[in-house]
Amino acid sequence: MTRLSRRALLRTATLATASGLLAACGSDPAPTVPADGVPRGKLSVWLHQTKAYDKVFNPLLHSYVQEFGGVDITPLYVPVDKLDAKLLTAFAGDVPPDLFKIGGWTIPGHARKGRLAPIIPKAMGVADEKALVQAYDEHAIGSLSYDGKLYGVPIDYTICYLYYRRDRFAEAGLDPDKPPTTWEEVAEYSKRLTSADGKKVGLQWILGNPQWTLMQLLALVKGKGGAILSPDAAQATLATDAGVAALRYYGSLGNPKLSNPLSGFGLFATGQAAMLVSGLFAMDLFPTLNPKLTFGKAFDIAPMPRWESGRPVAPAYTWGWAVAEKSRLQYTAWHFIDYLQREDVAATQLKDASLLTPVKGWEKLPGADQKAIDIMAASAPYADFGPQTPVWNEMAKALTDAADAVAYGKKTPEQAAADFDQAMRIAL
Repeated sequence: MTRLSRRALLRTATLATASGLLAACGSDPAPTVPADGVPRGKLSVWLHQTKAYDKVFNPLLHSYVQEFGGVDITPLYVPVDKLDAKLLTAFAGDVPPDLFKIGGWTIPGHARKGRLAPIIPKAMGVADEKALVQAYDEHAIGSLSYDGKLYGVPIDYTICYLYYRRDRFAEAGLDPDKPPTTWEEVAEYSKRLTSADGKKVGLQWILGNPQWTLMQLLALVKGKGGAILSPDAAQATLATDAGVAALRYYGSLGNPKLSNPLSGFGLFATGQAAMLVSGLFAMDLFPTLNPKLTFGKAFDIAPMPRWESGRPVAPAYTWGWAVAEKSRLQYTAWHFIDYLQREDVAATQLKDASLLTPVKGWEKLPGADQKAIDIMAASAPYADFGPQTPVWNEMAKALTDAADAVAYGKKTPEQAAADFDQAMRIAL
């Protein structure tokens, strides 16, 4: 990607004018590309935020506004667990922001309803979409497309790890330098790490959260050779031997009665949970929740476990930047996004906020703990983003209902799997 400076934009104003006239004659709305190719206007930006990312994003916003004086940007910071719902409400009311962070898993649903604007390559300093795709990890950016069109660029890419408390392992007589590598070993370790009163456990699932339920079960189901949805995402396939076995295992670990405002993340921070499945961002999250948690001393990471007789599956996701189809400042929005995606910014975000922008060669970006990067790089061939479906929200909620019902002992794995498949027959 080559960022377009103000000087470069002015040099190409004549060409941009012609492009703008052509766009006005085609199917794209005339306001998409300014006639002179210069970004301008008042952009609204919605994003979830952390204090660490504030230190990266805010200076970039101010420097962009200073360099491109015709642009004003108003950010709105939304808690991560509220952003998807707030965007849905904004789209329903026909008042979406110009650009926003979006979970890759929600792209198909929004794109099918015409809510998202495809990328504008020229705003991002490239000749075409192919050139832009080549600048990123193909799997990460591919998760932000739908029906052959690219609707976002990735900013926060992660492949899940197994987090574990070294201190809890040592207390239980387990070697902190030898974390479990299989799901069978996770179960064995969990027995030794669970207290008689159940207030301390080994692995604790992140319950009640659709995104994390999907990623946790994805590893269990697909690792056994099964699937949550068929390859064409047209049929639910959880009620199989693999799906039922995965749910049975899911219900056998952890203690659903343990409570913390931050769910499994909080339980891991307090030491009540000794293991947790999570992403790269948690490297910074846990020391924030508990200053005594030093990486490499109190807690550590390991690759996602696999079944002894199964194939490796590494659940992955990416958050991306996207632009509303309703925005009349699409060119400016994509131009600002390109400003945020520079390689030097990617390195700073990784170092200061543990956010991995998957530009090509991300494995060599400086700043992150090398162990974390090495594990992600080794896991990348097995990265799985889960089913891409326009009814992702319905699927993830039905899957969470099924998994939670088993975890709380309200349904058998067989009944929960059958109920999920039935719910999806209606949704698909």
